[in-house]
Parts: sequence; C-alpha cells; structure tokens
Amino acid sequence: MSGGVEAFILAQVVALRERSSLLAAYGAFEASQALQKAAEELECAFRAWWVSELTVAEAAMEAGYSEERMRELIREGRIEGERSGKAGPFRVRRCDLPRKPARHQPDPLRAVAGRLGIR
Repeated sequence: MSGGVEAFILAQVVALRERSSLLAAYGAFEASQALQKAAEELECAFRAWWVSELTVAEAAMEAGYSEERMRELIREGRIEGERSGKAGPFRVRRCDLPRKPARHQPDPLRAVAGRLGIR
C-alpha cells in the first residue's frame, strides 16, 4: 500500500507546491500562499493517517486478515504491535500492516474511484 497511496499523495503535494511557485512567479502571492498551505495540510493529514494506531480488529480488516491471524502475526513478531498499558489491547500502526493479496476482497481505492465517477 505504501508505494501506491503514499506515492500518489506525495506527488499531489509536489504538484501543489509547483503550482504555488508558478503563481508566485506571476505575482499571485495570495493564491500561491493558499496552495502552499493546502500542500502542507495534505501532507500533515496523510502522515497522521499513515502512522495512526489501529485496534487488532481494524488492522485485520484493512490488511485483509482475520483477527486471529493478525494476533498471531503480532505474537510471532512479524508485525509490530504495542499494548496500551501492561495488559491493554494491542494497537498496530497502519504503516506497519502487511497487505494480503486481495483475491476476493473489494479494492478500497477502486471504491473511492467509483464514488468519484472514475472507471
């Protein structure tokens, strides 16, 4: 996931910054600053989403595994999971999730594209 989504978001940030520079070169400083701010906000929002901690159930759903398999992967040390307290439930960062090949699962990015009317 990191390659596709991360690359896409970062490309959008770069594109916004390039447009901002172009606007500044033509004297449209307020518009340039607005695009610069939008780029910063997009980058910050993505970073926060990417490193957010998920419950085992949420992590399993995003990664395409069962909750039990996700717990096994944590116990085996194949996925980093941290407890919230000594006996609290495990939490897994989104960026640490493995991605199970989606054979029979709907692709979430295709679902978003569909809602935007993109085929």
